[in-house]
Amino acid sequence: MPDTAPTGPARAPAPAAPAAVRVEIAELEDLMLRACAAAGVPDGASRQVVQHFLTGELRGKPSHGIAKFCFEATLFAERQAEPLIVREYGALAVVDARREIGPLAARYAADLAITRAREFGVGAVGTINAQRYGILAEVAEHVADAGMVAIVTNTSRPEATPSGGRTPVLGVNPLAYAVPTLDGPASADMSTTLAPMGVLWEARRAADELPDGCFTDANGEPTTDPHRAHAAVIFGEHRGFALSLLLQTLTGSLFGFPMGTGVDSTWTTGYTVIALDPTLGGQTDGAPAANTQLLAEIARGRTRDGHPLRLPGRSSREREQAALREGAIALPATVHRRLLARAAGDLTSD
Repeated sequence: MPDTAPTGPARAPAPAAPAAVRVEIAELEDLMLRACAAAGVPDGASRQVVQHFLTGELRGKPSHGIAKFCFEATLFAERQAEPLIVREYGALAVVDARREIGPLAARYAADLAITRAREFGVGAVGTINAQRYGILAEVAEHVADAGMVAIVTNTSRPEATPSGGRTPVLGVNPLAYAVPTLDGPASADMSTTLAPMGVLWEARRAADELPDGCFTDANGEPTTDPHRAHAAVIFGEHRGFALSLLLQTLTGSLFGFPMGTGVDSTWTTGYTVIALDPTLGGQTDGAPAANTQLLAEIARGRTRDGHPLRLPGRSSREREQAALREGAIALPATVHRRLLARAAGDLTSD
């Protein structure tokens, strides 16, 4: 006799959880609006917040899209009041956001910069004590829609090191700009690090590897292990480092905000929106046409393989339009689960 009892037919292994799920854009909007409602955000403001983060997702920037919305939603209830101008002098203004939700604080600053530019030819607005926003391009494009040239940037905790470094000394310090054209704003949006910190945060949550060469460990050695990552690497070696340093001062000392190790939380992070009026006080109106002509000339250029030259921001806008035509996008299953939790009123889990 066999010394073990028969166990019956073998069970099939449980199916693996999907890495991604396809979700209708309308459903995503509904879930995000429900999450905002659970956090007590008024309906009109909610729609602006949802559109901001959804735009980041549709443009192929998932670290600044729905995943970031899910993270930032844990802070939505922290908003205290509408932003307040605390100092102003001519074209410059300083805003205490009073912990306003990031996209709402950014829109307030952008509108203020536009108003200043119409009066003085330039408007430079610094904001502090705000929650974080998603992609900067959306803010810059709002300024360009008003006929202005826009520059948008912000700092963060010291999380970035120059190429070959091991000590994080600057914030990630992203940069976006937008210019008016006859076809609407043309914009660019980039981090001054090879990868934004959102990539690291999501890799830790999903137990994924980091992209090669974008992060270093505590010894300055490149690492793809998100749990060993100590600093993001600034792009462009000393040139990128010099640009990042400039952006740090534009979001720090220009407005009297903390810099370096003085940036120790969300609430001490500085944000800057600059609007430049190209009409010279209403005397000219040729900037949109000139920008359109320049971009058309560049678009006729070719790579050595015969392909059109890539214009800044063009591929992300095309990706957004394609997603809107299809009406649905693929979303990481882990992010989808977090969004469902937020919509159900869970604003604390991660």
